[in-house]
Amino acid sequence: MSETIIEGNLQIVVFSLLDSKLHKKEEYGVLIEQVREIRPLESITKVPNAKSYVLGVMNLRGMIVPVIDVKEKLGFSSDGTSSPKARVLVADVEGHLTGLLIDEVDQVMRITSKEVETNLSGGLESLEYVKGVAKISGRLVVLLDMEKLLKDTTSVQEA
Repeated sequence: MSETIIEGNLQIVVFSLLDSKLHKKEEYGVLIEQVREIRPLESITKVPNAKSYVLGVMNLRGMIVPVIDVKEKLGFSSDGTSSPKARVLVADVEGHLTGLLIDEVDQVMRITSKEVETNLSGGLESLEYVKGVAKISGRLVVLLDMEKLLKDTTSVQEA
């Protein structure tokens, strides 16, 4: 579990990942400040000997950007197909751009720190990619720690 403290009001981009084994849609969120843009799924060029969750690279207006499969990185079961609503969320973390393949963008919303539970227990503390879980109108949205999620994908860009 990330030790990042969440304070004040936050604006997050909420997206869905579909677990093909459980036939269930899970909602995740990232801080809007870390999202450069959201693009339709386009041509991705495979990179030899890349990690299993690295789909390849894409050309973003002349910049080569690695694209990762968020479902595989988070341990979801995937049938290898992408949804017609699939998008590439281009994240900007510490000056490095990375494309995140997601199944669907749901909305942009404002939440307060009071709506986010950061003291998770019961084995979830080992999930290093999670900042907290937002409880919004009966829904649970897992807030991802983008720095930790993407820390080992920046080497693809620098190679």
